[in-house]
Amino acid sequence: MLLVAVLFLLPWGCYLSRPATEMKVVVLNKTVPYRTWVEHRSLFWLMKHLKIRNRAGESYNSRKDYLGAFPGLEPGDRPAATRDLALSDALGADLVYIADTYGVYEDDLKSGSRMKAALERSRKIYGGLEQSEADAAVAALHAGKKLVVEFNTLASPTGTAARETMEQALGVRWTRWVGRYFPRLEDEDEVPRWLVENYELESDRPWEFEGAGYVLLQDDAHVEVLRVGEESKRDGLVLMREQPVDPVLNEARDGVSYAFWFSIVEPSDDVKVLATFRWNLTQEGQNRLLARGLPMTFPAVVRRMAPGGGVAYYFAGDFADNPMPQIQVPLAGYTRFKRSFERVRLYPSEASFYWRFYVPMMSRILLD
Repeated sequence: MLLVAVLFLLPWGCYLSRPATEMKVVVLNKTVPYRTWVEHRSLFWLMKHLKIRNRAGESYNSRKDYLGAFPGLEPGDRPAATRDLALSDALGADLVYIADTYGVYEDDLKSGSRMKAALERSRKIYGGLEQSEADAAVAALHAGKKLVVEFNTLASPTGTAARETMEQALGVRWTRWVGRYFPRLEDEDEVPRWLVENYELESDRPWEFEGAGYVLLQDDAHVEVLRVGEESKRDGLVLMREQPVDPVLNEARDGVSYAFWFSIVEPSDDVKVLATFRWNLTQEGQNRLLARGLPMTFPAVVRRMAPGGGVAYYFAGDFADNPMPQIQVPLAGYTRFKRSFERVRLYPSEASFYWRFYVPMMSRILLD
């Protein structure tokens, strides 16, 4: 019993004695149709665990300390308020994090208490990165701030001018290809109907896929399916750190499977690619990519140093989107324990990616 008490009290005491860090973090998330805040709450969990405080000395609250869409009180209600990223927000921040700009749509609200995003397209209520917001993000960079931008900021419904502004600031070009891992390709409650229809229109074949697989799509014109066990191996898409490993990724792990939305981008000459997505495919899968002109490896994490002394990171995936519980664990070494524990997972997992790659990387970005 004494040993158990010591094993608990020692990391608890070390955690309590760790000093807090004051930092102004501005998070933009326009994809908040329900009171789940799933697109950014894992970032807020990490900031609270790291004892990152606002300038009033308080922990950040994932329900209110952000910009974007603020959900109504009841499931199905339209957003109670919206707020775009303003120039004053960006210039007053130490770090600007653009988590998601896809937005809120009419049919998202029809599920009511089920709080399930619609699989069919519908009229936009709020979403897309505005040109003024892109300009504000660039101004923050030129003022020496940190900027972190995730997948979907460059995609629809962001307009062409705002996208090009961000591409130049981040040092990437979006190829218009995106993809996602689906545990069950036959799941009509998870695979969007418009994706199925686009596949059937291009291939002139019915969608009869079953089991796990990766789906790649470009606009509404092209859809490629890589089935696990046929065109793809079990860990079909993994993250690998570039060598020599950058200090930001010292504690991250190689070979971590990625299991959600991602985009295929091309880096410019003035950026450093810190990590890449790499396919583990059968010969048939490799042939499919070759026929589409798609690479076997492509950037996952890119960093660009801005002329004004700021630093921009682009994450080519929906990295902060994680349905993790919000219970805090005030123990020193907890994130290292989770990193080791998640290593045993056999299939692509959002939890494994979060603890083994995102947490160690984002901790360094926040605290360095």
